[in-house]
Amino acid sequence: MSFAFGVAAALLLLFIPGWLIGRAFGLPTHSAVVTAPTLTYGLVGLCIVVFGSIGIPWNSLSAGFALLGAIVIARLLWRWLRPQEHAEQSPPQNRAALLAVTLGIAIGTALIFYAFLRGLTNWQSIPSTWDSMWHGNTIRYILETGQASSTRMGDLRNVETHATLYYPSALHGLAAVLCQLTGAAPTTSYTLYSVAGSLLFPLGAAALTWQMLRGRTTRTFQAGSAATAAALSASFSALPYVEFYVSAIPNLMSFALVGPAVIAITSVVADRSRIPVAVLAFAGIASVHTSGAIVAVVFVAAWWALAPLSRYRGKEPQGKRRFGNGFAPLAIAGVGSLVLLYPQLSTLIQLSEIIAGHQFTTPWGKKRALLDALTQHTRHLADYPVQSALLWLALLGAVVLVLKRVYWPVAVWLLLVVAIVHSSKPFGGFAGHAVALFSDAFYSDPRRLSAIVCLLLAPAAGIGLFTLAAVALAALRRARKAQTDARWALVATAIALAVVCSFSARHYFLPHKYLLGAKYDRVMVGPKKLDAFAYLATLPGAKDGIIGDGNVDGSGWMYAVAGLHPLWTHYDFPQQQGPGYHRYIFWAYADDADTDRRVTEAVHALNIRYVMTSTPVVQGFKVPDGLRSLDISRSWRKLYDNGAAQIYEWVGDGKSDAEGDK
Repeated sequence: MSFAFGVAAALLLLFIPGWLIGRAFGLPTHSAVVTAPTLTYGLVGLCIVVFGSIGIPWNSLSAGFALLGAIVIARLLWRWLRPQEHAEQSPPQNRAALLAVTLGIAIGTALIFYAFLRGLTNWQSIPSTWDSMWHGNTIRYILETGQASSTRMGDLRNVETHATLYYPSALHGLAAVLCQLTGAAPTTSYTLYSVAGSLLFPLGAAALTWQMLRGRTTRTFQAGSAATAAALSASFSALPYVEFYVSAIPNLMSFALVGPAVIAITSVVADRSRIPVAVLAFAGIASVHTSGAIVAVVFVAAWWALAPLSRYRGKEPQGKRRFGNGFAPLAIAGVGSLVLLYPQLSTLIQLSEIIAGHQFTTPWGKKRALLDALTQHTRHLADYPVQSALLWLALLGAVVLVLKRVYWPVAVWLLLVVAIVHSSKPFGGFAGHAVALFSDAFYSDPRRLSAIVCLLLAPAAGIGLFTLAAVALAALRRARKAQTDARWALVATAIALAVVCSFSARHYFLPHKYLLGAKYDRVMVGPKKLDAFAYLATLPGAKDGIIGDGNVDGSGWMYAVAGLHPLWTHYDFPQQQGPGYHRYIFWAYADDADTDRRVTEAVHALNIRYVMTSTPVVQGFKVPDGLRSLDISRSWRKLYDNGAAQIYEWVGDGKSDAEGDK
């Protein structure tokens, strides 16, 4: 499978089901395309929970039947809810605007894809990032068991106890279907959907820009700004490049879906027949990652709450100038979403303390934290120069938005800046607790919060750049004192903007190329470790039990790669929720098996016959204490050693009864 074919297959599987559902709901073709990814994940996210609870395996066949059922239900709902006068097709005068926005999205997508082509040269290798192991193993688990429910992920991660764990798994469920349809390996499918999610950001930038300028400007300015924002989005480092670098792929995908989700949700104010679309779209973004759902709620809430300040006096009928305008359909969509997501939310609440317990504070003061927040120079982004030109364009765009009485993006940006400062250098007292209610939802991580800021910067920068182009065009036409064909003037402006956006992406190309390929370096899992996986898979009974392994050396990839069941399916720690007593004993004391009876009990309880140790370990961590001295233990016999990985077999049951009394 070629890289381009794999990415195309992933995108088609992401767009086609959602587009069919959108059309069944009566959406115009272009609206169905914009909301398609959120609707696809909405279907997947709801079905995997329902199927998982009643024992229906999740696979390509059950997914196909689910899609057919969704199309039928959507059509019935549309016939019931549609207004008396309904036009499915967009007006003819909108075609030029749609074409312009499509062109901008295509340019932005092509620029990001080119960066992947150049940077991700080893795209079928095993990434060395922290969370990628979990994502690859989750896809393998779904393929092997058919269990894809986000409320049942404890069965995979908590190997011993199977304690309840919520983890949004809609992305993994769709990736598993891609594996079945194309024959791709779980690790390959994970990478392909990581790339597919990254390619959605131009679409999201265009959607948010369109929403910001809806009813505020001419259609030409609205479409031009949206197209420019889409093309310019390829230049921002925070999204998608840094998120891809740290393998926060569900978070990345959910942020890419914010724009389409906001479009779907806010549309219910004008057309209440769109409520089911909004509910399914919100369920989709929440099923990919809760962070994106929270961002969508904040954006929509700010848009609605500040709407009265945005209206021009005397421009609207008096009856429509009330604070609660649109509250009822938004509330119905919100309640419907909460009802559908209740199983996930009830499980997620159990993990709220773990999420809020993360800290990423910096040693600098609040002034430095404020400067970093304003310049997008927070964690990971601080490794590269400030993108000053983009920030100046965003500032100009923000001024234009304020002049157009569009206040909600600026208000949300101010909230995010405060949250970033708090995450870097926490406030005290009541203010700190109040801000923490918001920042803790994003692990109090300045990097994640800066990514949300990027969602606002890209539209603002697009508006700013298009404003400069419009001013320059108007000045040129006045200077020539001649009537120029408006169509040719717009074409020339579009070409100039495309060149500027392409130059901008080229200017930041080298750091983006590095970010995309740096962790596909074959360091944590290289050829020798893959050879060890292959050898281990041939040993008698290796696939029938648990393989003892370390939690920070990448050996957990043996499940996604070779179908072996490791003790640690994630870079995890025994102190976290659900590891179990015996897993901790093995982690800490496996090499003391000659004298510690607890190790023998743990080996039997976990059904461990083989152990694999390997190097290197993740930077900043150490080999677990229990795996450091297996060579000198009489309870373990070395079977394999290629320099990078060692495999041992348990022989401790043969030692005398006098041993193991400790």
